[in-house]
Amino acid sequence: MNAPPVRTKSLPVSLTFTDALERAAARRTEPAVWDGGRWRTWRDCLDQAERTAAALHRRGVRGGDVLAARLPNSWELVVLHAAAARLGAPLLPLHSAYGTRETQRLIEQSGAVALAAAAVVRGDDRGEEISLLRERCPGLRHLWVSATGAVRPRADGLPDLPDLPDLAELFAEDPGPETPLPPAPTDPRAPLVLLASSGTTSQRPKLCVHSHGGLLGNAAAVAADGCFGATDTIVSASPLSHAFGLLSVHLALVTGGAVGLFDRWDPGRFAAALDTVGATAAFAVPAQLRDLLALPPDDVGTRTPTLREVRTGGAPVPRELAEGVRRTLGAHLVVQWGMTEVGAGTYTRADDPPEAAGTIGRPASGAQVRIRRPDGEPAAPGETGELQYRSPHMFRGYYRDPELTRAALTPDGWLRTGDRAVLEPDGSVVYRGRADELINRGGLKYSALEVEELLDDLPQLAQHAVVARADPRLGQRACLIVALRQGACVTLDDITSHLAAKGLATYKLPEQLVVVDELPTTVTGKTARARLRAMPLPPLPARPPRRGTAGRRR
Repeated sequence: MNAPPVRTKSLPVSLTFTDALERAAARRTEPAVWDGGRWRTWRDCLDQAERTAAALHRRGVRGGDVLAARLPNSWELVVLHAAAARLGAPLLPLHSAYGTRETQRLIEQSGAVALAAAAVVRGDDRGEEISLLRERCPGLRHLWVSATGAVRPRADGLPDLPDLPDLAELFAEDPGPETPLPPAPTDPRAPLVLLASSGTTSQRPKLCVHSHGGLLGNAAAVAADGCFGATDTIVSASPLSHAFGLLSVHLALVTGGAVGLFDRWDPGRFAAALDTVGATAAFAVPAQLRDLLALPPDDVGTRTPTLREVRTGGAPVPRELAEGVRRTLGAHLVVQWGMTEVGAGTYTRADDPPEAAGTIGRPASGAQVRIRRPDGEPAAPGETGELQYRSPHMFRGYYRDPELTRAALTPDGWLRTGDRAVLEPDGSVVYRGRADELINRGGLKYSALEVEELLDDLPQLAQHAVVARADPRLGQRACLIVALRQGACVTLDDITSHLAAKGLATYKLPEQLVVVDELPTTVTGKTARARLRAMPLPPLPARPPRRGTAGRRR
């Protein structure tokens, strides 16, 4: 396994994005941003951002205006991030997977005045959709399209673009001296990014306001805790429209390191990208790690000898997955918990023992956690309660929604995460699932996550999730929804026998099995539980099965 580097001193956290970019450009003249087959330097990014900011300013985009971008991970997205920061215009990065409905709602919620969007994403022509956005969002004064992310172009090699300005033309524009740029923002407390939190498809989207100093300070804390430095190259499989993916760019920026941009998930291409850029750290969620470990031996393993760390989060990490990463990739696994509201909240450390992979680690430097009972009193040692979090680097509130912000925070400034956890004596946190994942069967409550974790090693299952079903007598009963690996089959008897052999209490055993082609997931690979609960399912068995033996279940 590759040894971690000597701990390096991180940059001060009282920086704006432009400050950090200028420092990175001065410190590192080597290539720093890899986008597909091309490297660019931080100086290239700084110069291009300055030109793009001037072009935006000449079109009337001002400090405080929101600039939206629905682009895959790309050089263009990083430049727009830097250009918006230079203007003092918060960037709203939107997931490429969003359709017209989600995109329209978030644009309206944010009041965005401009949008840059990919015309073709993963083979789907978005030209007609972008035209609809132009009609439905009258507040959008500017809209540009980009060929970035096109993977099924026309026969002549160019994607079909709607009749809208091309983002490449904005980038190539020489702004001239006629409209000089105002001074760059100097207050690190100013808004830098708006990130869509969970519930963005609900009637009330939530947009987290993150400041320059908050996001860069969080990255600096991760750099200090994880020994990241100027010699590191980080590649993330997570979209930059998500806090986990955005951290990879900010880590490289505050350390003066390098970042590799990976536009869409493909395990073979990702393994090759790690090797091509000489990655020292990779960001990937557990489902993606399983894909990597399933590659033929020639495609992974010693292929990337520089790889030191794999950082994961967003879903439970069974011990066998951590061991597989160490054995196959030759890297230690860091398990991270975070939220859109907090960024990187807690994580394990490189020198933690292997069993630490069963926790979500300790808080980032400068942050605090506590566990509270439903009545707000402190939980006893080893008692499960709500995880509450406080940090100088977390979000500054929900955009234009003070009421929702007040509801999310305690009077003394702790974020009510809605996650359930236990605090260990050494300060590590053991994750126990979301409060809304509790199942109440006849007054006996347990976490769906507990059952799901025990099924992680069942080879027939490609995806699985436990959901509560309403029951007139017991209140709720558990249903297991699974997607199977190719050629596999499984019965409810198989499931309950596997769980019973691990000592799971009988009242926690699933009482219905539903097999589907695929479970709905978020853009970051987590199970989309709200969509899962909305799926039409067959009726539960008329009466609960007998609790004698698992083998009698039908």
